[in-house]
Amino acid sequence: MFSVLNEQLAPPSLGLVLAAGGFAVAVSAATFALMLAGPARWRSLSRANVLSTVVHEGGHALLSIVTGGGVFQIEVTSAETGLAHTWSTSRWSRVLTLAAGYATPPLAGLGAAALLHRGLAPAVLALTVLAMALVLLATRDLLTLAIVVTLGAAAFATLKWAPGWLQNTVAYLEAWLLLTSELGGVAALVVARVRHGYYSLEDDAAGLAEASGIPAFAWILGWAALIGWTAWTAVPMLWPDA
Repeated sequence: MFSVLNEQLAPPSLGLVLAAGGFAVAVSAATFALMLAGPARWRSLSRANVLSTVVHEGGHALLSIVTGGGVFQIEVTSAETGLAHTWSTSRWSRVLTLAAGYATPPLAGLGAAALLHRGLAPAVLALTVLAMALVLLATRDLLTLAIVVTLGAAAFATLKWAPGWLQNTVAYLEAWLLLTSELGGVAALVVARVRHGYYSLEDDAAGLAEASGIPAFAWILGWAALIGWTAWTAVPMLWPDA
């Protein structure tokens, strides 16, 4: 039953890797533009960011559970934004839960890159199906249900019926999107503070500043460093062997 986790595919071409990476960077830029109330023409491209939005909110939920809390609901309000309604049992549980959002997509992307380096694109797709199934347990509204089911069904259909080259394409797109998607979100956190000040915002960085006493900008820099490190580590694994 779990043989798919060890099924290896031939490595993709350099063109596919570059196209997937370029598309992911474009999605991150479009997401940043929309989060700053940019032109609506970016909306279609930014919708590909919805995978990372689900993973972001799932990261909040996972850390809340791991640290002794729990989750009431995961809600995706748009391709770029969502909410994880959680509870925490301690201050540090709350801090770790809040910090996990922007950290989870790049770490998941690094994990996907490690699997793809071994030719395990089917495993990436299978784990995507599993992740979406777990998120469904905390889904309560129709929009989130539709998004999560669509993502899970797409990964399952690709795994079940698609040829190897298409499995590689989807898995590499996932890895690149997860690695780069939070770049736009972190940049938007910085710009929001420059535009609106530092004390009237309600986002993960502001929540962490309140819960930990560590300034929001320190958390933003930490997330940026993490994104940079995961990309630096993952890109050589995604690059096809000569």
